[in-house]
Amino acid sequence: MKIVTCICLRVCCRVQNMARNLVAGATSPLCRCKRRAASLLCAAVGFLPLFGFAGCQKLPPDIEIKVEATPTPYPTGMTKDEVEGMDQKERFSQVLLRIGDLEIGYDEVVLYMQSTKEEVETLYGKEIWDYVLDEEGTTYAQMLKKELLTQITYTKIVCAQAGSLGISLTEDERMNVDEYTDNYMANFSSDELAYYGISRELVWGIYADNLLATKIYESLTLNVNTDVSDEEARHPVLWYIFIAKYALAEDGAHVALDEEGLQNVRERAERVSQEAQEVTDFYGYARENTDDTDEIEIIIGRGEMYEELEKIAFGLRQGETSGLIETEDGYFILHCANYMDEDATDMAKTRIILERQEHAFSDNYAVWEAKTDVWVDMALWDAIDMTGEKCE
Repeated sequence: MKIVTCICLRVCCRVQNMARNLVAGATSPLCRCKRRAASLLCAAVGFLPLFGFAGCQKLPPDIEIKVEATPTPYPTGMTKDEVEGMDQKERFSQVLLRIGDLEIGYDEVVLYMQSTKEEVETLYGKEIWDYVLDEEGTTYAQMLKKELLTQITYTKIVCAQAGSLGISLTEDERMNVDEYTDNYMANFSSDELAYYGISRELVWGIYADNLLATKIYESLTLNVNTDVSDEEARHPVLWYIFIAKYALAEDGAHVALDEEGLQNVRERAERVSQEAQEVTDFYGYARENTDDTDEIEIIIGRGEMYEELEKIAFGLRQGETSGLIETEDGYFILHCANYMDEDATDMAKTRIILERQEHAFSDNYAVWEAKTDVWVDMALWDAIDMTGEKCE
């Protein structure tokens, strides 16, 4: 039996996005950046609920708070030989992390990682672990280990503030944690629990931590302004024509044009711009004349376009076509197909509120983080392998 039972990881949502990004996201010349859900090596994190709460338990949003702290190796940590000489019971009894005054065991970290590992493998296969992400040779497995360590650290730092904030779990909430724990443990036989090193105390503590972190987050973001106007969140639907100021090599690299080539591009762009004002089927005309063959329609919000394009794009009325717009990469002609896409605008309102909550919370978190020392036993840490059957 796999360890991933009734899991609804917020961290898994993040690592799933990372995995999807390995094969997704063409670059639109209209945008200031690649249209991907998140950077593969993003250091931003949110809360780390390991298991999905039963019923309709509200979880904190997938906020993105920058975490700068890097765990420091124990000055007197274990050696590699000592760790390799331990059996599972001995390793699982060791302290892997110290975050302020909190001690986090090897068993807890492994349970987080094992759950995430199996969720990722179910969706993307075991081959994902060896995928190289950058020129330094960082693999997906190495990146995910670092991401999970950062998120565990983040959750623990947040929970450590409960006393000073006067926040704790109520009796009813503790009973709910009991129920979640019992339901989770019931999915395993005694042999399976021993195989994965799962104890009731460990599972209960993880549920309790994440419920407590949720309460802390909500208490500090309770008074955030949730009023977002349509105009602030508006996402128009644009059709566009792009005419590049460069040629493309066989490998897709941009090749600079000489003065004569640039003049020819300019003349073509002016001709296309004039014709675009007269056509009754802008979309069809764009398909025949754009250099961006991957994309003609785009739904886009403020801050997602080049500045020189955004002002014009958001000033267009529905059905209106812009004049010729010049940028460093080429020329654009924009057409407003829909003044406001309601679904995208509603989603943007939600995102704006979450960003406001993030900012409110991150100010507090930055103070907590600055005064918290984080230590990791590197020999124990290096013993955790994301690519095997079990992480430990």
